[in-house]
Amino acid sequence: MKLKLFSLFLLICMISMVSAAEYNVWLHSIDIDVDSIGETEIVEKYHLFFASDDAKFIFRQTSIELGSDLSQWNTFDARFTPTISPEKVVSGAISYSEGEDNYLEIKYKLSESMMSKGKENSFSEEYNIKATYFNQLYQSGLWVIPDNTRLTINLPPGGELVEDVSPQATIGQNNTRKTITWNGHTSGNKLTLKYVVWKKINPLIDLNELSNFLFRTNEGLMIIGAIIIAIGAIFWKRSYFASKIEAFVEDNTLFEED
Repeated sequence: MKLKLFSLFLLICMISMVSAAEYNVWLHSIDIDVDSIGETEIVEKYHLFFASDDAKFIFRQTSIELGSDLSQWNTFDARFTPTISPEKVVSGAISYSEGEDNYLEIKYKLSESMMSKGKENSFSEEYNIKATYFNQLYQSGLWVIPDNTRLTINLPPGGELVEDVSPQATIGQNNTRKTITWNGHTSGNKLTLKYVVWKKINPLIDLNELSNFLFRTNEGLMIIGAIIIAIGAIFWKRSYFASKIEAFVEDNTLFEED
């Protein structure tokens, strides 16, 4: 019991020391990958700057103590929480990484898609972003991407925007994926993003269906038999057809005399 109380006391001290130490989030990146049916995977990174190696060491020890418990990290620093509809997070993981870039990463999925399906036809499906999923960014009637924040949405491979994005964003390309990026400070009175995903066109002839028809139905077997008979007849009469062709060529060829 005493050991547990001491550990709790030590953790509180460490948290207080880290909070007092000079560290800050110099970049908060939010990357959202959207698949072909509108489902998303979200990765948030809090890129950290430490004033000293001691501050980095204390944060490292704190990360070990807090582990992967999102609620404890949020208690430690209110900034460390999912930005996209946190009430709908169903599976999430948090981890701290050190190197050339020191960052705290939160990776999670939502219980419902943040994209709503719109119009659909034989060739494409339309999707719209659900603005309410970004209520954490809604301030005084505006959608605000704060300073030192970068929000990127990666559309499915082949996805194409069908109207202007709001607030104004940077549109890029990453291999076959269109990227939409907002860099803070950016704001707008609406949040809109609409895109289409093109369907794969089925081949005109289904080879499996054709094979089943030819080899597993009476009609198909009759067609195969007729083809075999026709090929056999042509092979058997090949000499006859060859002589006819030669005679036709000779009769229709003009020879000029010198």
